[in-house]
Amino acid sequence: MEQIPERNLLSAQLLSAQLLPRFPGDVMLSCCTNSISEYTFKDIYHHLHAVISYEPSFDPLSSLDPRIDLTRPYYYQGQWFHLDESIIKHVFRVNGTFHFYHKSFDDFLRDSTRSGAFCVKIPAYYSKYFDHLIRIHHHYASSYAIDGSSTYFLGCICP
Repeated sequence: MEQIPERNLLSAQLLSAQLLPRFPGDVMLSCCTNSISEYTFKDIYHHLHAVISYEPSFDPLSSLDPRIDLTRPYYYQGQWFHLDESIIKHVFRVNGTFHFYHKSFDDFLRDSTRSGAFCVKIPAYYSKYFDHLIRIHHHYASSYAIDGSSTYFLGCICP
């Protein structure tokens, strides 16, 4: 954890705090939830590859049904398309999964006597996490415009 650049340390803690030992985390869900870019994820993985396993997916979304148009939202796919649980699970795993190699890393992150400033169970971490959530909320709240009786999305430029 000491080798992770300061700019990515909170992101690494956010990702690590969400993982459960021996259960894979979905890269896309974890990164979207915490507003972490793919580049930042790969940088974090580069520093933590000794304790976190990353398995990229080799099964593209188009393998579900060749009629799926990846450039369009699911609600514009046509009447034939029905969003079901298998598609949702597949979408979340398109960017791969990651998990701890050893439960001891999870124990390390949750024990303040062992991990010190890297602990994900201390007030300093919770304060940083709360500030991060406020920044994300502010960013997304400013991405919408209300015009009369309709609301529309201005477009997203991730923080």
